[in-house]
Amino acid sequence: MQQTKFFKVAVFMLIAAIILPESLFGSKKRGRRKGGSNSSVLSIDSPKQGGLGFENTAEAKSWETFLVTEPGGDLDATFGGEIRLSYNGEYPKTLRGVGKDSRVWFLSILEGMVYEPLLSLNIEKKRWEPQLATHWKISSDSLTYMYRIDPSARWSDGTEVTSEDVLETYKLLIDKGHEDPNVYTIWAELFNQPELVSKYIIKVTAKKKDWRSFNYFSGFYIYPAKYLKKVDGAGYLEKYQSQMMPGTGPFKLNPSMTRKGIELVMENRGDKWWSRGYKRNEGIANFKFIKFLFINDEIQLNERFMNGDFDLYTVNRASYWKTKFIASNYDQIDRGLIQRKKIYNKAPNGVGGIALNSLEEPFNDKRVREAFCYLWDIDKLIDKLFYDEYVRKNSYFPGSDYENPSNPKQTYNPEKAIKLLRDAGWIKKPGDKWITNELGQIFEITFRMEQSAERIYTPLQEDLEKIGIKLNFEIKLSAQSFELIMKRKFTAAPMGWTGSTFPNPEGMMHSKYQRQNETTNITGMGIKKLDQLIEKYNSEWDLKKRIPILQKIDLIATREFHYVLGWYAPYGARMLYWNKFGVPDKGISYTGGEYSAIWLWWYDKDNDTKLINAKSNPSYRFSPQNEVIDYWGVKN
Repeated sequence: MQQTKFFKVAVFMLIAAIILPESLFGSKKRGRRKGGSNSSVLSIDSPKQGGLGFENTAEAKSWETFLVTEPGGDLDATFGGEIRLSYNGEYPKTLRGVGKDSRVWFLSILEGMVYEPLLSLNIEKKRWEPQLATHWKISSDSLTYMYRIDPSARWSDGTEVTSEDVLETYKLLIDKGHEDPNVYTIWAELFNQPELVSKYIIKVTAKKKDWRSFNYFSGFYIYPAKYLKKVDGAGYLEKYQSQMMPGTGPFKLNPSMTRKGIELVMENRGDKWWSRGYKRNEGIANFKFIKFLFINDEIQLNERFMNGDFDLYTVNRASYWKTKFIASNYDQIDRGLIQRKKIYNKAPNGVGGIALNSLEEPFNDKRVREAFCYLWDIDKLIDKLFYDEYVRKNSYFPGSDYENPSNPKQTYNPEKAIKLLRDAGWIKKPGDKWITNELGQIFEITFRMEQSAERIYTPLQEDLEKIGIKLNFEIKLSAQSFELIMKRKFTAAPMGWTGSTFPNPEGMMHSKYQRQNETTNITGMGIKKLDQLIEKYNSEWDLKKRIPILQKIDLIATREFHYVLGWYAPYGARMLYWNKFGVPDKGISYTGGEYSAIWLWWYDKDNDTKLINAKSNPSYRFSPQNEVIDYWGVKN
């Protein structure tokens, strides 16, 4: 389950990577969804047609499956208690997983708690495993996929999960009434409408051969047809604005405990979760309640954690980790009431740093872009400001198998930069402060950023001024800056993208998006050789063969210098937590972050009792624990 959660986010990001024009919005007409199911097909539940005993039939031998014999979590985990988490942002505008305003990271967390996909991708083992479906089949031409749904699967209202639920979920995704053109266009372009083969077997045909199509269809969350057939896209948008349909996952929303704008509470369904007794689910989803507090203020966040208002705090600032939240400053940390943990794993990282708009002057000249990449002293930032908590990026896929070791190194080198600028016609004349081109225009850039980022970019501004480049700060909120960047209204801007276990270079690099707004190709990449490699990558189903293709893509892209590459954390989580939880040896999941605690940690009643006593007994100390968890040997 914990792997599924993070894979769904990856699917979400892959689909979001190809963003389409707002003009594709559809009608807002509300009504009942048209088109019913074939009742005669759904009445078939013989073993051969996917019913109980299917796995023993001759038909099943031609399908793929996998019997999970390892527990998903720690066998020492116990059920009960609660964990209170902070979310450093605003309460979501909607609780829907589809439609306008739903493209929010927090909603993907909720979706993973309530709903399940057909299959689960075990990223660590690099294999598909059963979830709602027990078996699956891919046709010889790699275009048609079939899934057999587990006859034991149940919605939280007690009704069966059937192939009709998959069909109706697809219909919702392609319905323009939900007002998310990215979703309804992509799903309609990728697949023909799924077919109901039987009550438990669904078949879908992709419109083009692409390995990600199977990932998409296997990994999207399934909703109940019983509720979807009562609304169309617009009706769904309205009805489920602040509520969630029944799910098949281990959690459900608790409306009575939820306080809109302040706290959202999820309740564990316990033994009512249809697959609670399955081996794959042993030791996971252990908390009775998950409580999310919304605190959109960093100072208040710090104070409320130390006051015990919530249990786990992600420390995003290196300076806080190194100089503030330390034993010498806080007695609670010194005595072990609060634990510090830095956990290494295989969390993917994306490209990020300063994006350069190659479609506008002066960065339409590759020499100027390359020069700019030698003028940001990242190593000094990491040393002086970030306390060596991060490492330099040198790739579109940093720290992964996809990174090409031959990528050009963007080391700080003003002399090299000045030569490149001179070659491009930018020269500082005697007595001038700024470099100018042949038209007498000075090299001047407006640099849009948040107020809190001044400490990071002021040293860059000062270094650029030394060689004659004028960098003007324009302070904007993050959401405002992002909106302008997606409309390509920028020259150079701070920008970072979420990494993916299965990268999608098409949206960011393919020339068909070079001049299209609202895409991840914000820098205007457009190179024929890259297009060819991307097409080759998209059609290659063998993961091992995709790795060298991505490495070639990485080399070509980094040689175009569209990003002044920044830094990344070589670990998955850096956190503080009140010492009342059981934590597995791995700490968090293979590619996850701090929210892995939802799935893998558990409430330790004995520790909590000790913690309560320790708060009133200044002499009590918990036994020391290792601060660093490196279960997968990433650090070494």
